[in-house]
Amino acid sequence: MRRFAWVPFAAALAAFVLPFATVSCESSRVEPTGADLVLRTAPQTNGPDGARLGSVVLAAGGGLATAAFLAFALASIGSLRAWNGGWIVLAGAAGVLALVVLRTRGGGAGDGLVDVDASAGAFVAGLAASAGALAAIPAWLSTRPARPYAPAAGLVLIVAGYLLPAERTAVLDVSYADSLDVREPWRGLFWLLPVAAGVVIVARRSSIAGDLASVTLAVLAPCALITFHEVWRIARDDRTELGAGPMLMLLGMALCGTWAALAARTAPAARPAPALRAPARARSPGSPPGPSAPGSGGSPPAAP
Repeated sequence: MRRFAWVPFAAALAAFVLPFATVSCESSRVEPTGADLVLRTAPQTNGPDGARLGSVVLAAGGGLATAAFLAFALASIGSLRAWNGGWIVLAGAAGVLALVVLRTRGGGAGDGLVDVDASAGAFVAGLAASAGALAAIPAWLSTRPARPYAPAAGLVLIVAGYLLPAERTAVLDVSYADSLDVREPWRGLFWLLPVAAGVVIVARRSSIAGDLASVTLAVLAPCALITFHEVWRIARDDRTELGAGPMLMLLGMALCGTWAALAARTAPAARPAPALRAPARARSPGSPPGPSAPGSGGSPPAAP
């Protein structure tokens, strides 16, 4: 089944040409396609608030739609390349979660000035990706994933924290995934660092070395500090509410970082390679043999 899991994921990617979401703000309403959200193309709207609503549409769904598209593309590639089924399931579930968050997006701290509802494209993509993830589960379970499970759980928490709302305002919910932009990819690079570090730790969890642990900790530590500062800032602002994203992100980074540090500390040290004996110096032709060491083969017997 895993061999054909790319088919539903390909169908999910094709669904991005369909209307993906309906965004309403006061008297204006627009229904962009998934391609509009991924490419950050503001849809054409009618009415006096058309220009403002176009930017609201991209802010409301551009990042989450891009996250779903990238997740489905990775799952499709993983199916074609016969990756471990766990990566396919994780990528498919992450994309579906991004669509679920997009479906429930709206103002959280007030009356909800922006309303977002999923359209046909999002439903088709979500159902197709769910079928692909389910098709990869038997192959994943048959491989008996190696322990430990702690880094995998940490990665799941990091991905969930990346997609779920981090901040709720009267206008719109905000997630770390909103920084994803295919036109300006460097804007969302920072919040992708903990996700990348978690992937590396899980991929190398059976043989993590001290250098690799140091690099991942150097990535996770500043990201955790910035996330903690965001939690402190949101908690002090009366106009915003703290979402579940930052807390899940912090918990996942702490779990992955702690496990990497402990695993590298308890890993057996590599044995030094045995020293090679220097080769004997070649004797030039016609030269008399040099004196032999006492007791070696070829040396004269000791005088009585």
